[in-house]
Formats: sequence, structure tokens, C-alpha cells
Amino acid sequence: MKRRNFIKKTASAGLLSGVLINSSSASTLSKGSKGLIQNPDVKPTVAQKRWMDLGFGMFIHFGINTYYDVEWSEGDLDVSAFNPKKIDTDLWCQTAKKAGMKYLVITTKHHDGFCLWPSKYSDYTVAASPFKQDVLQMLAKSAEKYDLKLGFYFSLWDRYDPLYDTDWDGFMKNMKGQIEELVTGYGPLCEFWMDGFWKKQKSGWTKKNKEIEGEANKQEKDLERDFDFIQAWRNEGAYWWQMDTIYQMIKSHQPQCMVMNNSTTAYPGVPLHPVDIRSGEKYTDVKADKKVWNWLGQETYFPLQIETTMSVKGNEKFPSGNWFWHANDHSVRSKESIQELLDTAGKMEANLLLNVGISDQGLLRKEDKEALESLGS
Repeated sequence: MKRRNFIKKTASAGLLSGVLINSSSASTLSKGSKGLIQNPDVKPTVAQKRWMDLGFGMFIHFGINTYYDVEWSEGDLDVSAFNPKKIDTDLWCQTAKKAGMKYLVITTKHHDGFCLWPSKYSDYTVAASPFKQDVLQMLAKSAEKYDLKLGFYFSLWDRYDPLYDTDWDGFMKNMKGQIEELVTGYGPLCEFWMDGFWKKQKSGWTKKNKEIEGEANKQEKDLERDFDFIQAWRNEGAYWWQMDTIYQMIKSHQPQCMVMNNSTTAYPGVPLHPVDIRSGEKYTDVKADKKVWNWLGQETYFPLQIETTMSVKGNEKFPSGNWFWHANDHSVRSKESIQELLDTAGKMEANLLLNVGISDQGLLRKEDKEALESLGS
């Protein structure tokens, strides 16, 4: 597609379910050796810049999956297995601090629905386990002690709650109640990351056209594909998840918290409005990154977060590395590999969120601890 036709097409899209895509979005873009370059006059907000200054963070995967040697589960694992007898959130924070990290993001609830806090909207929580204690409260206290900012990951998709498949209004009431518990019960949050939207997003999914010749043509076509997906999201996914209401609720309690909705590895870096930041899962090389997007009728800057994991030996579904702890996985990124990731993030003006899987005892893997602490030496 010729560039003038591409601009004409995006301009004709107009205002669609809150997303304005017009020629100004494309006219501010120019081609460079490292991809799309944005209008330098469009800057991050003060709150976005504060989050960007954090730079490097620790992602923490911990939950019921930890005890069953799986990465995903269906909400059917026995909660009685959850019992981290040696848990020490201070040590997690000490390691993060030694590595030069400035924030933490923990999986409050993964797709299985198990909650690391005693939510009154579910009986599949730490309260029903032998452990009983609120892991999030423990981590919040440790983070404050070691001057680390705290963020939460939360799965929208919930395989435990039967209302998900039978009573959508009832399910949404429970889900919004859980989010409100999280944003009101643990002090200031730097980030609230939602995941799992795709189970209610049937339209808009298209594969990248790898047959396109020429980098400029490829970037143009990829950008058109991204715009199309944003429109599909606003027409469908955002409606089902009541995302405008959820975003406003989060910001009413946590105005400085950066809200993100994981756009998946199929559409990395695409903002699923309304959000404040974008996800670039497994960006291990410098890639073209569009930082300015049109939202609510004006060009708006959306910072990027790159996420990957310390494990480099995964399974068939996650071949590049595990996210949860597995007893037989001792693979780990080297100090040099982590520094390369930090370099990539720096070149992309992005934050790096590096994952560790907490063990069944509640401890960091020895391999992760040593590799991360070596960064400070």
C-alpha cells in the first residue's frame, strides 16, 4: 500500500469507540535506522516519567502453579499444597536492591484464579491454604523497608470462578471487587498490569505479512495492522471487560499508578486503551517502537516495558524460559545476558522487568540470586 493511501485509510477511520486514528498519527512518523521516530514535542507526563525513571524491576511469579510443576493451570489444583514454610520477602527485596532494581511486580492472581491475598470475592486464596498469610502484605512491608516501589500483575481471565462461563455480570462484579481490594489495601502502587484479555477478544487477530519487501513498507503495514487491532479491541474486548470503568476506578484510588494491559506477543507494544504504559514481552533485541499514539483526539506518549525471565530453559509452550519455579530447572541468564537486556531496554527507552520464579519454600532460586547480585559487583 502506498503511503498516501495508508494515511488516507487511517484518516477515514475517524473516531471509533474512543480511538481517533487520523493523518496526524502518521504524519509525525519518519523512518530511521532503528525504526519509527516520533514527534519530539510529545512528552511523557510527570507520572509516566517518574515510572520511566525506575528503569529496572523484578517480576515475581508465585502461586498455586509453583507447587504442581506447571506454568498454567485450570483452577482445579488443590489449595492445600500452598505452604511456603521459609518465605522471606525481605530477601527477595535485598536481592532486587543489590541488582540495581527499583521496583517489584508480583502475580497477585494468575489465570488459574488463585489469589495471593485473602480476597472476600473468592475461596481460592491463601486464606484457604495451610499458609493462611497475606503474601502481598508481606511483600508491601518489605518493599517499603528496602525503598522499592511495588506493582501488581492481575489476570482478568479466571479459570476458578464458575461465573466466568455462566454469569458475566456476576463475574465482573467479583473481578472489579478484587481489583478494588488490590488498589486500596497495599499502599501506593507504581504499576497495575492486567493480562488475559484475549479470552474475550474474538476479532482483530491477523498474522504479520512476512512476504512484504522493504523495511519501510513492512513498518507501514505492521502499523496498519496495529491500528486495526486497537479498533477491534475498542469495539469488543474493552466493552466486555468494562475497561474504561476499571481504568477510572484504579486511577481514582491510585492516580500515580501506571495501568497496563498486556497486548500479548502477537501485538507487542500496542496500547490497549485506556492505559498509561505498554507491554513488550520478550523483546530481547532492539525493535522499531512507536511511542506516540492518538488517544482521545490527541497525540499521547506511552512508555514501554520489556518483560522476560531469568530461566532460559522452558517447555514446549514456553521454550524460551519458565516463569514459575520448577524444581528441575536450574538454567539462568548470565550476568552478560542481563546486561545485554538492559542495553536493549536503554536503546528502546524502555523499562526492563526481569522475572524470577519463587520456590515452593518461598525463596529465590540460588541461580537467580547469584546472577542478579553479580550485577552490583
